[in-house]
Amino acid sequence: MAWVTWRQHRHQLLIGLALIAALALAALVTGLPMRTAYQREALSSCLPPTARSGCDIIVRHFQSEFGNRVDIAGYLILLPALVGMFLGAPLLARELEHGTHRFAWTQSLTRRRWLLSKTLLLALAVVLGGAVLSAIVMWWRQPFDGLQGRMSPSGFEIQGLVVPAYALFALALGVLAGAALRRSLAAMSLTLAVFVAVRLAVANFLRPHYRSPEHETMAGLVPGAHARDWVLSNSLVDAVGRQITSGREDLAVLHAQQARIDPQEYLLSLGWRRALSFQPADRFWIFQAIEAGIFVALAAALLAATVWLLRRSPS
Repeated sequence: MAWVTWRQHRHQLLIGLALIAALALAALVTGLPMRTAYQREALSSCLPPTARSGCDIIVRHFQSEFGNRVDIAGYLILLPALVGMFLGAPLLARELEHGTHRFAWTQSLTRRRWLLSKTLLLALAVVLGGAVLSAIVMWWRQPFDGLQGRMSPSGFEIQGLVVPAYALFALALGVLAGAALRRSLAAMSLTLAVFVAVRLAVANFLRPHYRSPEHETMAGLVPGAHARDWVLSNSLVDAVGRQITSGREDLAVLHAQQARIDPQEYLLSLGWRRALSFQPADRFWIFQAIEAGIFVALAAALLAATVWLLRRSPS
């Protein structure tokens, strides 16, 4: 079965391998100058709680020089979706669409064993590829992770344990879509839509609550105090804890300016404080394990649903 799987999917697997190799080369070419600048400017000495003089300017210059590269790397979030579209969706849809399933399922292998054997072999390749991609990104992002942390969605979703888990989920989703729709293009479109919807739902509604967020109220934000944490909310509150609306804050700042008073000092004189809700940076691997477990469980459920659907479908 391994030989048949390789023969049928070798083009997708080779393209995936070439893509990972190209990304590794790009990471090496763009990552080395970034690491050199990080060491040259001694940015490690600017990490909180260090209060090195001139850090604001140095960090801002580093981010302005290399920030565009980090923004572009955020598009790697789409790679697992491609696994589901071009590897998972055609797995069954192509067989059913062209009628070749009649030959494949009348051999010595049962349709259940045929499906599980091919899917598990492809899943192994997908997980290995996702793990390699995750390792490349973690090496490449290390300077920015040191400054900004890895908990924010832009860094969290393209490195760590979740990358192979996303790819595994996308593969299982594509296989189920192909079994249900029996058309490759329709299955690919459905895979992309559902994958994006599930990812957004988990990121916006589940991830912030994997563990209870921490809360802090302070007179003023220390520069970089929570730069590496995932800040969920950052708002002004009055002396009794009621949130200050943006309009009320603007009026207070305008009044301070008209009275030629420092706005920060004026807000403090009113008893206003800044209230933060955040997930600490040291929860990164805990959140990674939780989210990876969610998507692995979803992948297993999708594969079970595909087996059930395949057993109920006519030969």
